[in-house]
Amino acid sequence: MRRALFAALLLPLAAVAGCGHADDAGTATAAVAPHGLTPAQLSFLKFAPVAEVEASSVANLSGTIDFDEQRTARLNAAVSGRVVELLVQAGDHVDADQPLVALESADVKTAEADYVHAEADLVVARKSAERAERLHGARAIAEKDYLQAQEDAAKAVADFERARAQLERLRLAPGARTSRYLVRAPFAGIVVARKASVGMSAGPDSAEPLVVVSDLSQVRVVLRLPERQLPLVRPHQGVAVRVEAYPDEFAGEVTVIGDVIDDATRTVPVLCAVPNPARLLKPAMFARVTLEAPPGLRMLTVPASALLSDGQRFRVIVRRPDGELEQRSIEAGAEIDGRAQVLSGLAAGEDVVSEGALFAAQALAS
Repeated sequence: MRRALFAALLLPLAAVAGCGHADDAGTATAAVAPHGLTPAQLSFLKFAPVAEVEASSVANLSGTIDFDEQRTARLNAAVSGRVVELLVQAGDHVDADQPLVALESADVKTAEADYVHAEADLVVARKSAERAERLHGARAIAEKDYLQAQEDAAKAVADFERARAQLERLRLAPGARTSRYLVRAPFAGIVVARKASVGMSAGPDSAEPLVVVSDLSQVRVVLRLPERQLPLVRPHQGVAVRVEAYPDEFAGEVTVIGDVIDDATRTVPVLCAVPNPARLLKPAMFARVTLEAPPGLRMLTVPASALLSDGQRFRVIVRRPDGELEQRSIEAGAEIDGRAQVLSGLAAGEDVVSEGALFAAQALAS
């Protein structure tokens, strides 16, 4: 396409070069405007005005569907032990508190024994403290012995509360007399991964979780926003998400805007929360995300085809009121539906080259 355009633009020059008469050559020279293009070449350029429009969206970006980390649990055993039973499969829907994996653990027996000992010590310490209280009232016990009995009772209460808290953490009933520990779902969701297998050792420090449960009724979309578009995004800004699998849009909002620019890509991470009640959106799906503009936002735009870039800055070819062409550096923002936002460098109503800008730039540089 570009070669055809250049060939068409060069035809008038070839015609001029083929004329041997001095008058024809002079006429051709006179027909070349100061901007370096002949009228015939100029006719191949198309122009479009810089327009101020009310924006419905401010950016159109690529993203990836991911788990919502606020609704995802990567579960390990709270005690060391050996897996003896798998109670769910990947893909199962589970309810809150539902058992997922069973382990045999000596730590469970230890916790039960600690509770029994602490309970017995508490009974003895309380009786001793009550006896010391009575003797103290009758002045029949030394003050230091009375204070020691009170201190022993307080320590026994603390030891008992600690042992009871350990049973509660392990979801064990006092007196259960079991060595089995159950990994449970903290909330309702889907088992998205189960890496546990019967016979494997597991514990709090295991490198891999035994089970991953996620509530997929809400997912997040991860975007990489170019730094020049950072002023266009704000927390709670509405977004529209599209994926190839479905024709419908999914509404969401911006939840997190990163604080650090990636040196390699010059982008900042942006996270969006998207309700997903039908669980149509799947983690790892690619998505197109449109950032919605606030009501009444107006911006200057030009056709995206008018932009020329050297990788560091943008420029356009402007037609001045006297008809001459000039190159002008501008600051460009978001690109939406074939139009680019102009942050500075142009005014509404000015004309820019919308087709043939590269050829015009080359002619101006020659």
